[in-house]
Amino acid sequence: MVTTAQPLMVLVPEDYQLELDVMILNKDVGFVLPGQAVEVKVDSFPYTRFGTLSGEVKHVSRDAMEDQQRGLVFPARIRLLSDTLMVEGKPVRLSAGMAINAEIKTGRRRVIDYLLSPLQQYQSEAMRER
Repeated sequence: MVTTAQPLMVLVPEDYQLELDVMILNKDVGFVLPGQAVEVKVDSFPYTRFGTLSGEVKHVSRDAMEDQQRGLVFPARIRLLSDTLMVEGKPVRLSAGMAINAEIKTGRRRVIDYLLSPLQQYQSEAMRER
């Protein structure tokens, strides 16, 4: 049963360049800017076997939305540089509606910095009272 204002379908032209609508967590949105590189993993095709797709952040909304499970999230749009994966030697084009995970490249960190960050946080917060 379809309720009022509920979409029945979304039409996408065949020659349309796919764009991804993603939600960015409130804690991460400050580090995301248009033009940043994105690595896209398609849930239908395990990335360890079929690889990933490249893209870039096209737009990040300034307005947050409430999500039941994730709290405040910011809608964003990602432009894919290619919308085709090689699956068993054949090119497979993505379809609208496929579930994905997008990893936005926000910076680089050395391994030693990653390992030492808990110690730095402890040192910064140690010896304090309320």
